[in-house]
Amino acid sequence: MTRCVFTDRFELVGARTREIDLAGSRLAGVWADKAVVEGNLRLTDARCADGVRLAAAKIDGALVLDRARLAGAPALDARLLSVGHDVRGDGLRCTGEVTLHHADIRGSVRMHGAALADPQGKALAAIGLAVGGTLSCCNGFTAEGRINISFARVGSQVCFEHARLRTPRLDCRQLQTTELVLATDGPVEGRVDLRHARLGVLRDAPESWPAALRLDGLVYESIHSRAEVRQRLAWLGRDEDGYSPQAYEQLAGTYRRRGEEDAARTVLLQGQRHRRSGQSPVNRFWGLLQDVTVGYGYRPALAAMWLVALVVVGTAVFAAVPPTPLDPTSPVRFLAPVYTIDLLLPLVDLRQESAFAPAGETVWVAYGLVAAGLILVTTIAAGTTRALRRP
Repeated sequence: MTRCVFTDRFELVGARTREIDLAGSRLAGVWADKAVVEGNLRLTDARCADGVRLAAAKIDGALVLDRARLAGAPALDARLLSVGHDVRGDGLRCTGEVTLHHADIRGSVRMHGAALADPQGKALAAIGLAVGGTLSCCNGFTAEGRINISFARVGSQVCFEHARLRTPRLDCRQLQTTELVLATDGPVEGRVDLRHARLGVLRDAPESWPAALRLDGLVYESIHSRAEVRQRLAWLGRDEDGYSPQAYEQLAGTYRRRGEEDAARTVLLQGQRHRRSGQSPVNRFWGLLQDVTVGYGYRPALAAMWLVALVVVGTAVFAAVPPTPLDPTSPVRFLAPVYTIDLLLPLVDLRQESAFAPAGETVWVAYGLVAAGLILVTTIAAGTTRALRRP
């Protein structure tokens, strides 16, 4: 075991040793790139004014940074670091970037109450990080500067519970983990990028949501949140990239797996409305018709309401001003409700429309019912086709 307490720089570049204990040390820096430590590396309560360098080092045991104070550019350089057990940094304070690009941590990374600060750069840079257990930045963890854990693979959980993230960007692109917890104390102060991340569970809270999100390609099995459907739709509406059909289908599928069919239909309907806002005027008009008449196929009761209303109006008009028989000798007896339905439904022949002609100004009512019927049937067909094709 190596244990040192001195003020110079500790260097072990490319060397091999059993264990290093620098707890409580005051050092200019620790340089141990490509070193092999067969036990633990302890920097508990250590002070390093010029950072810790562990690039491509191999630690068979644990890396312990509890309450350490590190500064430098970067404060901690652990690119390609391999750790056999945990990395612990409870109460860690870093002024400068913490770099864990493509590091391989067999255990967990725990930084409860840590404070990482690089306001003009990256507080935490961990592209391609592999963690067997959890990546836990919780319980008072703070970060000033960008956080990048894109392409990381974390076996159990990535957790930012009760953390404060003053970051222009939390980059989680293509992150893979069983659970992502974004339940911070107050909203994330920058954009959160979750594009093409693959999560088992997304656990968040509305008060943690940032003003801007990027969600295209995000996949999750379930959501645990207090957010209601309308709030979750507002969450989708924060996507800087605008309408993403996959985002709406993903959320609807989550509600459907929970047996909440009404919520799923609400999400899909809102998705069509969002899509319509970016279309040409003609397509917007056609979409509006589908929305008003059948709710894009997700509100079939609307079609029935329109049909009943039109039948009532037509029946009242033609009962007051009956149409003229085209053949006075015909045995067909006029029935105002049946005549109205015959006008409305273009594919149905009830022998009323062919036997009677509207009288006077009621001809315009007849024309209106025929047009309304064509529109209603067409929009029902379009909406039903869309609804049947949903996942």
